[in-house]
Amino acid sequence: MRLRWLVFVFLAFSFQLLKAQTNWFSIDTKTHKDDQGLRQVINIVNEQTNELAVFFMYKKFIVADIYSNTGENVNTLKLQTLPKYEHNYFGASLKGNIYTLFFKSDFGTKFSALTVNFETSGFQFSDKLDIPLKSEKIVGSFEYKSKLHLLTTVKKTSKLKIYQLENFEKFTVKTFDFANTEFVTYRGFDTNLNEILKGPNGDPSASMVNHGEPTSLETVTPYNKVYLNKDELIITNDSDDLYTRVISINLETKEQAYHKFPKLSYDKKHRGSKSNSYVLDNHLFNIYISKENLDFSIYDLTSKALLKNIVITDKDSITFKNSPIILEGGDFQHYRELDKTKQFFRKVSNSNPGISVYKHNGKYVVTLGCSETTTTSPYIAVYGGALGGFIVGIASSVLTSSFLSYTKTKSTRIECLFNQDLSSVEGAIPENNYDVIDNYMNSPSDIKFDFPSIFKINENYVLGYFDKASGLYKYLMF
Repeated sequence: MRLRWLVFVFLAFSFQLLKAQTNWFSIDTKTHKDDQGLRQVINIVNEQTNELAVFFMYKKFIVADIYSNTGENVNTLKLQTLPKYEHNYFGASLKGNIYTLFFKSDFGTKFSALTVNFETSGFQFSDKLDIPLKSEKIVGSFEYKSKLHLLTTVKKTSKLKIYQLENFEKFTVKTFDFANTEFVTYRGFDTNLNEILKGPNGDPSASMVNHGEPTSLETVTPYNKVYLNKDELIITNDSDDLYTRVISINLETKEQAYHKFPKLSYDKKHRGSKSNSYVLDNHLFNIYISKENLDFSIYDLTSKALLKNIVITDKDSITFKNSPIILEGGDFQHYRELDKTKQFFRKVSNSNPGISVYKHNGKYVVTLGCSETTTTSPYIAVYGGALGGFIVGIASSVLTSSFLSYTKTKSTRIECLFNQDLSSVEGAIPENNYDVIDNYMNSPSDIKFDFPSIFKINENYVLGYFDKASGLYKYLMF
């Protein structure tokens, strides 16, 4: 009887996986010939035409393909020369069917570019982009309206610069000066924006967050985060426990704004207090935690009004959670549950606290907790240079790095559900698209998912991967 039940469960699980994904199309890499070893696969979604450009990076050449939204090949080019720094791709700018791919040195200070014109079957290289970054530090990069942008800070000032990279030789730059804004440290000393945005290594840095997608606690624990919400670039800073600083720049109107949101429960007597925040839609979600209490707050970014405030102590039950207190990841035990609130408080306040939020069927799915360093995902090693170096970017359609981080993070957390009115609601935490793809990749099979890529096209999530046994690069829609 038990065996029959196990067979039933296995068949039901397999059926769910089959229902969850469909084959889109495959690329036969055996036609590339003269194979010198595949090094990297770069997928770029053209959000203007819904076409997919694919660049197979080999040891001595590149094969560039472009496919329609129905998976039909439009054109294929073979390039016998590689751009400099080809192992560190970090974004692209598009104009029609002209694609410019940008690459960087390991330290993110030098750049190269490759422009491919699928209409004329021509291409151009530039091993040196003349971007004047004197007295500037790059915070991160993002793709906006099919153009790659660099966000920098100017040393010893409160100036931000945004570079729009058009192609291998042309760029524009816009400066946003917050010199009239008062920046003060939690000890009361005057400072500037460049100092505020400094990360653990002493240079300005930020975690680049894909707005609206499930996000790992590992991604959101840094104190500085950058979000792209439609036309608005939002920078948050939680370097102290007094308040969250929010800087916003409208990329169309060039309007800029700054505001501080208080952390209401802050008390210097609290032991081990830490805090962090997350932005989704027009809300700022805030967590302040110590060994004695937790404060979860939600603000309206426009009106600055406090919309919700939940405060509990280590002796209270966490009544608004929809999951157990989960401890997941690590070398010895992949999953276990904690019993007491004070255990959760101690774990989070002793580590790197974070909060992440996404929406599912109109409800907010909120994760509160902390992340710890874990073993690098086996997929990252075969994905290629796009995850390496010091520039990490936001791309609205290509989600590989956020997916890998989401599915491979070691964390202690609780998960919660809130409705549109921000009231806590009962129910199980829903399975999101990342969960579905991860379940598929971890299902029992002989498939090795080499060079995986996760992206969105036609409102569908797509998993691309190289099947070495068949020589096919396959695409599955979820």
